[in-house]
Amino acid sequence: MNISELGQNIKKVRDQKGWTLNKLKQESGVGYATLHDIENGKSQNLNSSNLEKVAKALDVTTNELLGIDVVEYTVIDLEETLDAVFQSDELELDGVLINSDEKEELKDLFAVAINNIRRRRRNK
Repeated sequence: MNISELGQNIKKVRDQKGWTLNKLKQESGVGYATLHDIENGKSQNLNSSNLEKVAKALDVTTNELLGIDVVEYTVIDLEETLDAVFQSDELELDGVLINSDEKEELKDLFAVAINNIRRRRRNK
């Protein structure tokens, strides 16, 4: 059976720290058999609670263990920032997803506000 990327990453970080599986078990509170099976490809997943425990014990993020690259970038321009925000399909307001009509309403309101700011700046 192929070893999962998760298992490989846990083992790599554990080895870098010089930890045995037993040490990781003690530090994370996750069972030895569970950790062993993940590292050796006998199991391909770890529940989110245990994943967080292992990541915390190893002092890494869950994304690092899962092999997920998080791209971070800084956008200084307000309009570029708003464009990036509005590209998300997971925007929420008060815990409820924003639908496309609501998103368009927000875009329109921001456009009006930005134009008002520009107009005031020109008139100074």
